[in-house]
Amino acid sequence: MWWSKLNPRWDAYNRRDSFRLQLVCLKYLGLWPPEDSDQSTRNRYIVYGWVLRVVFLHLYALTQALYFMDVKDINDIANALFVLMTQVTLIYKLEKFNYNICRIQACLRKLNCTLYHPKQRDEFGPVLRSMSGVFWLMIFLMFVAIFTIIMWVVSPAFDNHRRLPVPAWFPVDYHRSRTTYGILFLYQTIGIVMSATYNFSTDTMFSGLMLHVNGQIVRLGSMVKKIGHEKGKDREMLVAPSGDHDCEWKAIRLRIEHHSQVYGKTYAEVTECVLFHKDILSFSNEVQDIFQGSIFAQICASVIIICMTLLQATGDDVTMADLLGCAFYLLVMTSQVFIFCYVGNEISYTTDKFTEFVGFSNFYMFDKLTSQAVIFFMQMTLKDVHIKVGAVLKVTLNLHTFLQIMKLSYSYLAVLQSMETK
Repeated sequence: MWWSKLNPRWDAYNRRDSFRLQLVCLKYLGLWPPEDSDQSTRNRYIVYGWVLRVVFLHLYALTQALYFMDVKDINDIANALFVLMTQVTLIYKLEKFNYNICRIQACLRKLNCTLYHPKQRDEFGPVLRSMSGVFWLMIFLMFVAIFTIIMWVVSPAFDNHRRLPVPAWFPVDYHRSRTTYGILFLYQTIGIVMSATYNFSTDTMFSGLMLHVNGQIVRLGSMVKKIGHEKGKDREMLVAPSGDHDCEWKAIRLRIEHHSQVYGKTYAEVTECVLFHKDILSFSNEVQDIFQGSIFAQICASVIIICMTLLQATGDDVTMADLLGCAFYLLVMTSQVFIFCYVGNEISYTTDKFTEFVGFSNFYMFDKLTSQAVIFFMQMTLKDVHIKVGAVLKVTLNLHTFLQIMKLSYSYLAVLQSMETK
């Protein structure tokens, strides 16, 4: 029975449910205020979230920053910097996430709007694949993070002296007191667990929303291929409309029905595709605008983090537990960047195929007005759709960018290793 819970049966009309794991984590971490509660309840919850972040994130990062007062060589810097960079980047991402929480919650409500419901049988496939992709993405990052945490917590046991899981400075000498060492060890363990949960819960929000955007684009392609073909019945909702965005759906339906009566059914189908395409791009732009600063910071920090992790893993006094911890941590960091770039690459690839989709329609039977509408739609879709992050310096999320990040990290590693040998 546990397998059915791990691999749930999705409801294509409740796409928000694919974020169930993220919402559970964010709720208990103080990053998801109750959506239907009064302002006083939201304010109390916000205070709860701030207390958790200050104690287990901000103070946690401060102890790591103070450790640099005692660094002696480049190995000490590598041991501390790759974790500190992760924490500093995470603090920035969480404050951006917290600042935009109302917009993020609105995006998840929009995701369940009637406009994004599959209308015909072959439209269920891309929607359900997107939901499964969001769920398994969270599962993958969660398990890799768990193994990383285990390795970090276990690795101090292989040292002859008392060592904390993460290099940090504290105003007490924990080497002389077993009780003090145990308390600080527990504090760092909790901080590591919370930091990891913060990371994969917030990062998969962006990736998950973009996976749903890609699924809706594939759905739109299926609609385009059917333009002009006879159907057994008209495209109708298979469930009763529900949600906050139904007024938007009703307005679109009224416009489509008006065009169907005045210009014909095929022209109305083209109009539906145009309006749907416009709405998808608007939703995608909103998600990009919310997360672009966070993703850009993560990409920039990943270059240094990957480099420093590799430098630590290639050190002379690395134990097997340390090596496994570095390997899992490296997998987490590269996976984060790869997922961002992969999702952006998929959206660019799918949108480039709209001209091909039009070729499957019954275009040779269109009247002049419908043909002009199709040409207008093709002109809209010929514009390249690239997912870009960053304010001043724009970074395009695709697989080429991922390869460039890996090359840059290796170049910095080679420079640091040459400095170490000298």
